Amino acid sequence: MRSKSSGFTLIELLVVIVIVAMLAGLASLALPNREGQQWRTRLEQLTATLNFAQDEALSRGTPLWVMVDQNGWRFFRVDRFENPQPLNQPEVFAPTAWGVPLKTTPAELKLGDDAYPDIKTLNFLYEDRTAQIQRNRFGRFQLELR
Repeated sequence: MRSKSSGFTLIELLVVIVIVAMLAGLASLALPNREGQQWRTRLEQLTATLNFAQDEALSRGTPLWVMVDQNGWRFFRVDRFENPQPLNQPEVFAPTAWGVPLKTTPAELKLGDDAYPDIKTLNFLYEDRTAQIQRNRFGRFQLELR
């Protein structure tokens, strides 16, 4: 009498491995691009912070400065001796890093004037994406992603 052996055949195991591999491939395609999301979030954060800083500078009657470069952005005030004093309070003014490698031309902006005769544009490049933060003549900043 022949006894039946229990277990899986080689073909059954290979079919299961192929199915699992296909599901893993589909799952990896469905995962969002975290760096792309972080890039967009940081640009939205910068735009909102610039608008807040503009309002803050206008309400206090004291200009604020912001330096934007490839490392991130920093806010500061200039004291009576023309020395920059970094701002860390409120927390929204603390130096912030991009968290992703992007390209931009370093820019220094003065905030707190009532009107700006020249429209200022900050350009950003990350991989194949571009973005602009533009200050209109009233001092409001707007983000445009491309």
